[in-house]
Amino acid sequence: MRAACIHRFFYLTFFLLLTFACTSPQKMMDQGNYYNAVISSVDKLKSNPNNEGARETLKQAYPLAVNDLLDKIDNESLVNPQFQNTNKILHYNRLNEIYKKVQESPAAIKTINNPQKYYAEVNALLPLAAEEQYSAGLNLMSRPGRENSKAAYDYFLKASNFVPNYKDVEEKLDQSYEMALLKVYTELIPVNSQVYKLSADVFYKEVINTLNQIEGERLIRFVFEKDATQYKASDFDQRLTIKFQDFVVGQTHTKERVENIELDSVKIGQTKMRDGTYRDVYGTVKAELTSYRMEVISGGFINLNIEAQYPQSKNMLNRDFPGEYVWFHEWGKYKGDNRALTPAQQELCSRTYINPIPPQQMFVEFTKPIYGQLSTTLRQFYSSY
Repeated sequence: MRAACIHRFFYLTFFLLLTFACTSPQKMMDQGNYYNAVISSVDKLKSNPNNEGARETLKQAYPLAVNDLLDKIDNESLVNPQFQNTNKILHYNRLNEIYKKVQESPAAIKTINNPQKYYAEVNALLPLAAEEQYSAGLNLMSRPGRENSKAAYDYFLKASNFVPNYKDVEEKLDQSYEMALLKVYTELIPVNSQVYKLSADVFYKEVINTLNQIEGERLIRFVFEKDATQYKASDFDQRLTIKFQDFVVGQTHTKERVENIELDSVKIGQTKMRDGTYRDVYGTVKAELTSYRMEVISGGFINLNIEAQYPQSKNMLNRDFPGEYVWFHEWGKYKGDNRALTPAQQELCSRTYINPIPPQQMFVEFTKPIYGQLSTTLRQFYSSY
């Protein structure tokens, strides 16, 4: 589980997103932003090797950027002594990024006669930076509180990335991770009905998927009853309970409606004229339409309760989530002349009664909107952990 939460700190890759659309390299340099002026100038030379403005800016900005970063490296022992080697690596990585960018452009290479690289300096600092992060992690691990454990985990992670397998850092990562975890005793209360047990299990399977996703994004572990025996009651920070508070499946309502329908100007026949020709005869046609609508209503609500367990029990969230599903079917019949009916009414009369879907499926359907509400609430609640 620890691997799912790791956001790797790539110490050898320093990439800064830049927006150059409105800012020229010359303006960056004039503002003292020498590093970005170099990067922007090289990019312009890559797309247009004959860009004299970019070439001139690069020639001026390069030594200024190098000197600026070297000055920052020299001053780190005064500015931030605890993490001076870590920060020196960041500055050296910027210098190496400049070197790499220049090497990517023949026009830039011609402009900068001898671009400098600092990979050896970075390699020499890696163990020192790893020790800084490792020591900071140890210091925080000795302090009580989940937030200290979370910060310690981050420090050990950085130490591991500077020097893989540094000292016992992997063991410390596991320890701090376990200490940083928010442990939540989780109960998904089964429904008190064998008929709907499997349908409820379908819903709970989706809930478990959401909880697994939250675990993958946060330092949280949801512990179910079958796994809880390896913990003491005092190990749990919270208790989460989800249960079907109430539900009704299969409330049937059938509506019947009778309409008398007339339609004028309908051709009802022909008559023979004296001259031997035929003429259409129009009149009124009538029909009695009986339409039926059967509705089967299922619904209920689920209760979500989250309580803090340590240092004392306290309710943190209690909320009901309602859901409803209405299955319906419409059909009809008529007496009289079907020409009085509209096409939609004729189509209605072509249907016959059909049986509703099984109750178990209705149970699943009414829980679908509940799951959406519940999932959103759980994500929002645990977003700050």
